Amino acid sequence: MNTTRLDAIVTRAMKIVGAPGAAIAVVTPEGSYVQGYGVKKLGGDERVSPETLFPIASVTKAFTATACACLVDDGKLAWDDPVRKHLPGFRLLDSTADANVTIRDLLSHRTGLPRHDSLWYRTNLQRSEILARMAFLKPTASYRGLYQYSNLCFAAAGEAAAAAAGMPFETYLKMRLLEPLGLHSVTFSGPGLVPTQNHAWPHQKKKGKVVALDAPLDFFNVGPAGCINASVGELENWLKFQLSGGGEGTPVSQKSLAETHTPQMIVPLDDLTRELYPDRMHQTYTLGWSRYDWQGQLVLSHGGAIDGFRSHLVVCPRAGVAFVVLVNMASYLPEIVRNSLLDLLLGVKGGKNWNRIFQLQAKKDTEKARTDKKAKAEKRHKNTKPSLLLASYAGTYTDPGYGTAIVREESGKLYLTWEAFDAPLKHWHHDTFVTDTEQLGFANLDIVFTLKADGSVAVLNLWDQSFSRQ
Repeated sequence: MNTTRLDAIVTRAMKIVGAPGAAIAVVTPEGSYVQGYGVKKLGGDERVSPETLFPIASVTKAFTATACACLVDDGKLAWDDPVRKHLPGFRLLDSTADANVTIRDLLSHRTGLPRHDSLWYRTNLQRSEILARMAFLKPTASYRGLYQYSNLCFAAAGEAAAAAAGMPFETYLKMRLLEPLGLHSVTFSGPGLVPTQNHAWPHQKKKGKVVALDAPLDFFNVGPAGCINASVGELENWLKFQLSGGGEGTPVSQKSLAETHTPQMIVPLDDLTRELYPDRMHQTYTLGWSRYDWQGQLVLSHGGAIDGFRSHLVVCPRAGVAFVVLVNMASYLPEIVRNSLLDLLLGVKGGKNWNRIFQLQAKKDTEKARTDKKAKAEKRHKNTKPSLLLASYAGTYTDPGYGTAIVREESGKLYLTWEAFDAPLKHWHHDTFVTDTEQLGFANLDIVFTLKADGSVAVLNLWDQSFSRQ
């Protein structure tokens, strides 16, 4: 294991994307390497160390699935248990999914539900409220018909595990899995990160300049989908555990851990994946892991992204190689480092220049955003007016899953309030407005009002949801 090359891969990627700090843990048959790079917060001088906590976001999903595996070993839960065996009030809108949904379905993204992330992202909704609202969320695929990533379903799986364990999910996870594996410093979500002395700070690029965000995001409301904060120093233990295959001396049996690594749902290769990885032969989702091939080697991996943080964790069980990369900025650094490390550690001949590839991809992303914005502007019908006086759009609108949205008129301007968001509306054309705000999660959203035959307002359309006027 060439640690000089490992350092060079990370530091070069940091320079390319402009990330303030990063950390890695690498485990190979020859030994382990754990290292921190850069600073915790831009403008500060506190260095990232192997003990620095980062939110790992959706890398948490494998922990949730493994916690379920512990319950399987203890006879308190089965992969194919109906969800309602543990959560009697759980419901889904699709009748087939509602009647048959299992723990396995929740953990493999195959319920038919799309993301519906607007329900949890920066809202004040509690976990129990979100799970109750899942009964009214519209599916976009048939039950078990298509892989559709869902944070809400993982939150539900975690709550089912909590019910089976008879204690809060985070308590069970720490007691049954994290503590036995030596992950003693793990905390949960934004409020669990800030009080610790040694934690990274979130950053993102705004108008080409890297800036620190106000504070780490609190998303405890979907905790089992991504609430863990951890250090690479302790994630090294998680990597070694995953490579061990479980069994004697670990918290999980070989059989149950192997089930979390077993394909459950085909993941179609999209155009971007085919472009970036033309040699890829298969891609599936297991229980908390993406599974694919890399130059003939089996790879289990999962990424994580939340405001100002990115992460990626990789396990190559047959090669005996595993690693994790954490960064305190929204960027392609995890993909650059992941792919570079896979090429290096698996001995790939003629590995690609992943820095260059993702530099180009970032430029393509920027250009696409610019093109999409221009295309929308070109389709705008200029010099139009709303069909009604602004006061006529004011009122209360409701959707069974998304709750209540309130439109008010003040001093000749409309405002929209929904959950924790409140934003002025700017007229776009006809009866379409856009949210005129920079609030993350609520910026530049189309708000389309639908009128009845008599000319009064019937519906407010937001996020493909139809809020009926009361």
